[in-house]
Amino acid sequence: MKAALFNAWKEFRFDAAHQLDAGPGGDPHYRRLHGHSYQAEVWVRGPRTPHGWIVDMGDLERRLLVIREQLDHRFLNEIEALGPPTMENIAAFIWEGLADLPQLHRVAVKRQQNGEGCEYYGPGDAV
Repeated sequence: MKAALFNAWKEFRFDAAHQLDAGPGGDPHYRRLHGHSYQAEVWVRGPRTPHGWIVDMGDLERRLLVIREQLDHRFLNEIEALGPPTMENIAAFIWEGLADLPQLHRVAVKRQQNGEGCEYYGPGDAV
């Protein structure tokens, strides 16, 4: 019999500034320095451990604090490992910071004030 799978998530928020190059036909306001309030969700998936959970949320929270510190109140263009500071690259950056977590299932990055967001399921993973 197959073990039941559970999804659980932890959310964190951060504020940051960036500039984007939208290319020659893109909206020029992206090139101006501007900022956003971001919400990030990290989802884990798996069966319950003998402790009754997928992962220890306290451990996950401590790991997310390290990632948040790298992003919060920063100029995202200066974070070399991020690349162009898009929501997609932010999601991949967060994933990479947790890539050794086998239960990692999904990272979502949102800018709710704009009604925007993206989801990332890891390199080569299917939904």
